Amino acid sequence: MAYWLNYYVYLSSFTTGSPMHPSPGTYALVFTAKRKKRLIIGKLGTLNLQPGVYVYVGSAFGPGGLKARIGHHRKIISRNHWHIDFLSEYLSPDEVWYTHDPIHQEHHWSKVLSHAAGASIPLPGFGSSDCRCISHLYFFSSRPSGNYFRRKIHAGVDNHARIFIEKFLDKN
Repeated sequence: MAYWLNYYVYLSSFTTGSPMHPSPGTYALVFTAKRKKRLIIGKLGTLNLQPGVYVYVGSAFGPGGLKARIGHHRKIISRNHWHIDFLSEYLSPDEVWYTHDPIHQEHHWSKVLSHAAGASIPLPGFGSSDCRCISHLYFFSSRPSGNYFRRKIHAGVDNHARIFIEKFLDKN
């Protein structure tokens, strides 16, 4: 019974609006690159974008939580603050995976992505200058499955909060 209730609540989020709210949490932005582009990522170095899919993992534990942080990444800004802002100048995210789990999960999420089939690291240190992760940005030649990612996370972390997968129908 609980499974069907959770499934109904999950599906209803697509018809009644986003369950994303200003609470803290962890997220993964999914970007699709259609052509090659050379980007300078601040002092970190050069990112040579290739056609394919990029997944960036971050956290939002500051003011406004997930809603504010994801909103920031989806709009054009005047001054880059994070590494992802340099990428967001060129690409708009087309999907987000997120959780309102009160525990910082971005390092675990990053580890799961790093071991996913077809994953590579396009620029070491991207988004991870404040932690020991090799990177928080991963490249895939084809789109990774959000559902597979969600299953891997829940299999590896006891009591992890629900992970939502949301496609952006508009580009901002």
